[in-house]
Amino acid sequence: MANDINPTLDSLAAMIQAVAQDRELRQWFSGLAAQSAVGRRNEIYAMTARMTQQGEDAGIVASLFLLADAKIFDAVCRALREDGCLDG
Repeated sequence: MANDINPTLDSLAAMIQAVAQDRELRQWFSGLAAQSAVGRRNEIYAMTARMTQQGEDAGIVASLFLLADAKIFDAVCRALREDGCLDG
């Protein structure tokens, strides 16, 4: 199990960096932050389903899926706010 966690966390860190560096991703992420927890979770599930269907990298899909967890999403938001990449 531990071997599965490290690549997923690495992908999550890479995704945070991508959000920090890409204006469109930041806008998408900000839109998620403005939604209710249920709405955000539904959007994330829909996005991961589309990405899986399109054959996107499984690690990135898994890290995106982690954002459906409210605590993880909040932690990512805090990290992006601390870096000045997200308003609020």
